[in-house]
This record gives sequence, structure tokens and C-alpha cells, in this order.
Amino acid sequence: MSERARSVPAAYWELTKPRLSFLSVLTALAGYFCSAPEQPTDAKVLVSLAIGTALAAGGCGAINMWWESDADAKMERTRNRPIPAGLIRPGAALLFGILLLSLGVALVWNGANALAGALTAATAISYLFLYTPLKSVTSWCTLVGSLPGAIPPIIGTAAKLGQSGEPHIDRMGWLLFALLFCWQIPHFMALAFLWREDYARGGFKIVTVGDPSGNSAAVWALLFIIPMLFVAGAIATIFFPGWSSPYVWISLIAGAWFFKLCLDFGVPSRRAEVAKPLFLASILYLPVVLLTLTLNRIS
Repeated sequence: MSERARSVPAAYWELTKPRLSFLSVLTALAGYFCSAPEQPTDAKVLVSLAIGTALAAGGCGAINMWWESDADAKMERTRNRPIPAGLIRPGAALLFGILLLSLGVALVWNGANALAGALTAATAISYLFLYTPLKSVTSWCTLVGSLPGAIPPIIGTAAKLGQSGEPHIDRMGWLLFALLFCWQIPHFMALAFLWREDYARGGFKIVTVGDPSGNSAAVWALLFIIPMLFVAGAIATIFFPGWSSPYVWISLIAGAWFFKLCLDFGVPSRRAEVAKPLFLASILYLPVVLLTLTLNRIS
């Protein structure tokens, strides 16, 4: 078997953007377990939610790579992705993505409930037909793109609350939505600064292409890290009053660390040095805080 043939299965796996898909599943499960923890877990709903979210997210990733394959070929960070590298034909990638997305939405819709399924479809629509084309048009694309990234927790909430009554979104679900929405801005601004020249080559109109100094990106990061910390604090105040909960301390320490790096990112002389640590901190912050919150809620 040739090297090319052996690499094709891995290329299809890469099309699904597995790290982003994992994040979608993680946040959907956080929404499921953190909302109404007194309700028993329904195995059918939980499995449908996890697998359906993974399939839908993977399908979105594949369709996104198909859509942006020409831009990917121009950028150092993405030129070895399956389509520009010639491992997978564009039409095959598109068909693969549509199949995964359709299966994912259908699984959540039928295995959980219609609201959870509709929210899964809304995530895909906003990601593919709002965020993806806007990246080549306006720097406001980042704000728009935070919407689909924030929906998975309320998919999980809708799945959980639909087990024993009319599916809806509770207070915890909306707080998780707000936390995810705000978190994405400093996370992406650090990445956007690190790869600003690459994004310019790809023709994307993100903040750091219009302002390569990173000053605007730093302002955006600070503008959203502050409400993110307030949301994390609101979760602690409403659901874990007092100081005895591990979530309170973990979210406080992790949030202070994240905020300090955002402040350092705002200093022009330190920006290049701190951009990568800020990006890595953002990646670490979310699973640590969400895992602690989930364990606290179900314990």
C-alpha cells in the first residue's frame, strides 16, 4: 500500500477538525450534566448527544475545509490540510461533511429532542453560512463566529431538560452560553496575532490583518475577558454560595491567570512574547473550569 493510500483515513479524520469537535462535545456534555443535576442520566439521550454533536461538529469542519480550501493552500498553517495537499478531492470532502452533519443533527433530534436538534442545526448554519463567508469580508466575523461556538452547552441543556418535560434552556445553560461566547474572543485574538501574516495571505479580514500591531486585538481580548470573569463569578454566586466549593477556587485562580495574560497582551512591548502563552492558557482554562464545574454539580 502506498504512503498516499495509508494517509487517506487520517486525512478524513483531519477533515473533521477533531480538536474543535472535541471541544463541542465537551461543552455540550457540560451543559447536559450541569443543568438539573438532580435528574437521572438517560443513557440513550446522553449517547445521542455525544455522538450526534461529534458528527455534526466534524461535518461542519469538513465543509469548512472544503469552503476555504483555496485560502488554506495560501497559508503556511493550513497548506498541508487534506484538500490543498491533494489527499482528498474537494467533492469527496463536501459529501463527507454533508453526510456527517446530517447524521449528527438527525441523531440529536431523534435521540434527544427537537429543540436540541434544532440548536445543533442552528450551530451548523451560523458557522457555515455566517461566520465562514464573513471571514473574507469583515473583522466582525470573530464576534459572529462566537455564536456557533457558544451554542453546544445549551444543546446539552435542552437534551437534559427534555428528559422529564418540555425541553427548554435553564439559567445554567444561558450562563454557560455566555461564558463560551466571551471566552472565544481572547482565545482567538491570541491566535490571530500569532498568525496575522498567514491570515493576510489567505485573504481573511480579521482584526490583526487590518491592525497587525495587535493593539485592536488586545482591546478586544480585554473587553471580553472581563464579562467572561463576571459570568464565571455569577455561576459561583448562584450555584455555589460561600467559599467551600472547588469550582469557586479553581475558576478564581484560572480566571486571574487568564486575565493577567490578557493584561500583558495589552502591553505592546510584551505582546509578541505573551501571545502564545495566552493562547495556550485559553485552551487550558476552558476544560479545567468546565470539568471542575461539572464534577461539583454532580457530586
